[in-house]
Amino acid sequence: MVKANETQSVPLELRCETQTSPDSTEQVKTTDKLPKKLSVYIPENLNIDLILKENPPTFRFHRDYFLYLIHLVTDIPTRKKDEEYFYVPFYSPLIQRRVRDYKSYLKYLVENNVLLEKRQYIPGKTSRRYRFTDKYQTDIRLSYITKSTLIKSILKFINLDYKLICEDQTLTDSGNLDYLVKWFDGRLKVDFISAKKYLQKLRDKEIKEYNFFTANNPLNAQAKYNCRLLVLMKLHRQEFIHSIDSTAGRLHTILTQLKGDLRQFITFDGKSLVAIDITNSQPYLSTVLFHHENYKANDLLPRIKKYNNSYHSKKDYQNFKPYYLSEKIKYSTVHEDVKQYIEIVKSGQLYENFGQILELKGLMKTDKPFRKQAKEIIFSSIFSPNKSIGYNEPMKIFKEHFPNVFEIYRSVKEKEHRTLACVLQNLEADLVLHQACKIISELRPNAPLFTLHDAIITTDEHKDFVKEILHNVLLNAIGIPPNLKFEEWKKVA
Repeated sequence: MVKANETQSVPLELRCETQTSPDSTEQVKTTDKLPKKLSVYIPENLNIDLILKENPPTFRFHRDYFLYLIHLVTDIPTRKKDEEYFYVPFYSPLIQRRVRDYKSYLKYLVENNVLLEKRQYIPGKTSRRYRFTDKYQTDIRLSYITKSTLIKSILKFINLDYKLICEDQTLTDSGNLDYLVKWFDGRLKVDFISAKKYLQKLRDKEIKEYNFFTANNPLNAQAKYNCRLLVLMKLHRQEFIHSIDSTAGRLHTILTQLKGDLRQFITFDGKSLVAIDITNSQPYLSTVLFHHENYKANDLLPRIKKYNNSYHSKKDYQNFKPYYLSEKIKYSTVHEDVKQYIEIVKSGQLYENFGQILELKGLMKTDKPFRKQAKEIIFSSIFSPNKSIGYNEPMKIFKEHFPNVFEIYRSVKEKEHRTLACVLQNLEADLVLHQACKIISELRPNAPLFTLHDAIITTDEHKDFVKEILHNVLLNAIGIPPNLKFEEWKKVA
């Protein structure tokens, strides 16, 4: 287990350049000199060398491949922190790029009681899934891999194991966002001891709330603790992983992986941070679909075509989908439900408003936070496949209250339901990363800048300026004023 005083304190840059610290090497570009070792995190009681000595594999192997695959059991869930895994999915085509004979390695780990495998596997639909056996459901510790070809493969596609809402994609480096990633240096720190104690208390609480009928059991509580701890350890050791996904163009950093409760322990140059957040951001951005001039100005049709092949013309006949969608958008605001929807979104109360409708229908649970629950249901109503309306009751209610809004969403998602989510993520990345943050960095170069997808983070003295720029960029692009709020990253008393 890593102690606080064992951490490298050398400031590190996030731009994937060769680092002075040998322990903080995950952010090195493959075009630079390869580091001699990379960090991995494994159960603290696991001795892979002893296991291999006592039960030698019957195939040619390298111990680093074992360590890397073991590390992934904890690391993969950190890339999609909002989704809980009892068994962790291993997406075979991606894993195979790094460990060619990965099946033999995983089989060995299962046979030697390191991993358990969930055997249900459907090619092209569900991935093989694994978790640690009870013996290795312990805290994690730092280890290293040194095999140069594996290191090169990892650094070439640093976040290859991250499964986006827009499906698995190779990720690119963030060289064109130097004005953002340059702030990931030694001034970004976390109170590791306090943050770790917080996670330990949370784990103990989740264990006490054990429920046989949910995934919230002692083993899963330990697994979730390790995932959260892994990201915390990386931040503490200044292993600043970053990448841009090539589908939506979102920037993924150590902060996007960190559990939200731990933000209170983070400082930059000794100062607390403030997030300027777009309230109900995805529905807000979607209102560009009800403003024809802004629909064209923001290149929404090319964005839709990027994700939905059905919007491309066939070889032998004209494709009328773009025309029909354009016409629906052109006349959308003549409909009262569209006007009402826009006003609710402008107020920042969409989740609360629709949640009340669902509550009257008896679809809200009393044991879950109201707003969070309403947000999840709204997302299900907006982003689910069109055919889901046959059994998705909230989706039916959404259509009933906002029929013309629903019809435009339905048209965008036709034949490819991921289109709407990906288009909005792509638009968000463009407006937040490439416009607002770019302007801020040029006008106020001394203002620290970080992002959490739909939020920009800075220090207190710059928050009003950042809010003003973000507001103006969004208003100009979307056509209606955004509802922005400050979220102070300060310790809870």
